[in-house]
Amino acid sequence: MGFLTGAYLKMQTARMRLQLQHELTSIMSQMNRVTKQVGQMERMMSSQQRQMNMAMQNQYRFGMMDLANRQGFNFLNGASVWDAAGLSDAQKAERLQYMQAYQNTQQQMQMQFAQAQSIWADQFEMMREAQLQPLKDLEESLAVRKANIESRIKLIEGQEQAAQQMEKSSQKDFVPDYTGQG
Repeated sequence: MGFLTGAYLKMQTARMRLQLQHELTSIMSQMNRVTKQVGQMERMMSSQQRQMNMAMQNQYRFGMMDLANRQGFNFLNGASVWDAAGLSDAQKAERLQYMQAYQNTQQQMQMQFAQAQSIWADQFEMMREAQLQPLKDLEESLAVRKANIESRIKLIEGQEQAAQQMEKSSQKDFVPDYTGQG
């Protein structure tokens, strides 16, 4: 009876092991797809963030150039507040006032640019978390399922070995005794 029980258990554990291995393969395939999606989404978001930063820097540069032109400074020709040869005191004071207004506006623009960069970085981080979190949660649950199945496979393999031992130990009962000694 032990031989049949061992053979049956061996067959059942082999079938269960194959089912679990198939399920493990399926889970690993899903994990690979999810990992690939996470990577693609990360690259896409990083690209969008770089493009946004470049656009903001370009706007900042154009704003600074426009500021210089609006304030009456011609930086391309090298003119500045201190090129005051032949200017009256009133004209020098007016130029100094322009320069101070330019510097104040420049500092304000730099501050606004830094604030905008910070806000956009936070926005991208929140968007990244919102879009990637479901995928990362799925990836984590698949990893847990994978670990669970791997441990079940190890248990099944142990049961399979025990069934083989049971089958082997019972085989000697079926060996005919030809010696006649009974």
